[in-house]
Amino acid sequence: MTMFRGKGRRTRRLVAFLRRRTRAQAARRPELDGKTFPDLFRKRAVVFTDTADFTLRAAKDGILHFLMVFDAVAAVAASVVRRTKGELVKVEGDTLLIRYDDANAACRGVMDLEDAIQGYNRGRPDNEQVHFSYGIGYGDVLDTDEDMFGLEVNLASKIGEDLAEPGEVLLTPSAAAALEPGMLKRVVPYRIITFGRQGIPVQRLKLRGGVRRGRKA
Repeated sequence: MTMFRGKGRRTRRLVAFLRRRTRAQAARRPELDGKTFPDLFRKRAVVFTDTADFTLRAAKDGILHFLMVFDAVAAVAASVVRRTKGELVKVEGDTLLIRYDDANAACRGVMDLEDAIQGYNRGRPDNEQVHFSYGIGYGDVLDTDEDMFGLEVNLASKIGEDLAEPGEVLLTPSAAAALEPGMLKRVVPYRIITFGRQGIPVQRLKLRGGVRRGRKA
């Protein structure tokens, strides 16, 4: 059993490096990390989604009902992500992990995804609707075939799951700094959060048609 999924080239490269790193003396490991960094890490935009009311809805309607609904919504999301030139990396529990080549594409993709989710919900009963919150990061990411690792992945997960309300899109400072002027006009300050001992100014992306919120978890 290994924590790394998939058998692709990028995953094999990472696993081989970690084995070499294990055999190396502790003093040499920073040097190895630096030399291997360009081969393992790539600039990527990361999108984490979280689903409102997952625990409450599973308790009320049953896990099978939730999985039926979420599976349908995940298919909608996968279609939107493909169309917007992104990749749905994995579905885990009630979250989606998505990658794009750059932060601008990630923001456009999230706006299209939220439009699609709103369209999916229209006319459906409450217990068949889904509301996502979103976190977007951008930076050097350890990008394997079926997963992603790194600070911006952790931050996107934190702000998407812990801070963002349903229908809200939050960005890390690195993601906001990488936006082109046209997209940057849609970004407004959110608040400063503490990550470890570091203060991080999180930004919010304004959705088309204004803020649309679902129910708070």
